[in-house]
This record gives sequence, structure tokens and C-alpha cells, in this order.
Amino acid sequence: MKTYTLKKITGAPDWKNIEIMPIDNLLWTDPLPITAQAQLCWDEEAIYLRMEAFEENIRKEETDPLAEICNDSCLEFFIQPVEGPYYLNFEINPLANYLIGQGDCDVDNRLRVIVPDFETRMEPKVEFTKTGWVLTYKVPFSFIRHFYPSFEVKVGTKIRGNCYKCGDLTEKEHYLAWSPTVSEEPAFHLPEYFGQLVFGE
Repeated sequence: MKTYTLKKITGAPDWKNIEIMPIDNLLWTDPLPITAQAQLCWDEEAIYLRMEAFEENIRKEETDPLAEICNDSCLEFFIQPVEGPYYLNFEINPLANYLIGQGDCDVDNRLRVIVPDFETRMEPKVEFTKTGWVLTYKVPFSFIRHFYPSFEVKVGTKIRGNCYKCGDLTEKEHYLAWSPTVSEEPAFHLPEYFGQLVFGE
């Protein structure tokens, strides 16, 4: 199982000193000049993420609140905060439009979560670069505990999770993962293939 350690921080994240998680396992397509990476850290209040996609022809068309965000150029973070079949998925496009889901891998058992104060609570920011785009945001522990009241974090806590890059309707359809998923058809909702996230010092 792949393992990534989240550094504990004080104050704003210094991304230059946060370990890179490569999202470079290309799945279900022929080789493509697209890749991505993530960086994760934490404090007493939240998980902080910086995700970067390296791609041309960025698709950013899904603006409806109930849009299928994965149709666009999309960066995704899945976490399983407690043991069991249930997990959260955060899918965000280059417009900072989002899809948050909660449940298990059965689509009929998943809830789509609408966060009226998403921008205030999670502070998503997108920056376009010469090689693609960068997304930063945070996931407050208070948000996670809304679904998993028993979730507590301390140094050494281990949970399951994964980071993905996809683009179902982009010019070059693609699917990439940090911890590779094994299935015949594109499917990220398979928590048995999540890696291990460790809350470090």
C-alpha cells in the first residue's frame, strides 16, 4: 500500500517544504502528455491541499451547481476518515466549481453534498500557469466530523485516501491516480485501492 505523510504546520502552508505526492499512474488510456501532483499538510483545524495539473487545452465548462465536474479538467481528493465502507470525495474543476460526495462505492448509497459557504469554509483558489493549473483549498475537520463524528486527529493518526486527475470530456480523455486503481473500466470509487495517509509531525 502506498503511504504519504502529511506534515503538521503552524500558520500558512509553506508549499516549498511540503512533500510532493505524484499523481502519475495513468489508467485506462494510452500514454498521454498529462500528469499531476498533490501536496497535503495539516494543523489542528484542517487538511490543506495544493494540487497541480500539467496539461494543455484545459477544459472548464461545467458551471452548473449540479454539474458532473469530472467532465472538465478535474483534480480529486478522496478520504476514508474512519474504517468502514464510507468515504468523502472532493472533485474540483479550474473554475473552482465542485462536487462533494459521501457514501460508499454504490452510487445508490452516495449523497451529493451542497456547501452554501463552500468558498468561505474551504477557500478554493485556482491559478493558471504556463504548464497547466494549480488548485489550493482546505478541508476543515469540522466538515469531516459532520459525517464522521468520531473522527479525531493527532500525530500518528492513519486514514485511507487517494488523489486523482481526470477529464472525461477533455480533448484527451485521461485518468491518473496516486495509488493505482484496478478495474476494467474507469472507476475511482473503489476504496480498496486507496493508499494510506499518515498525520505526521
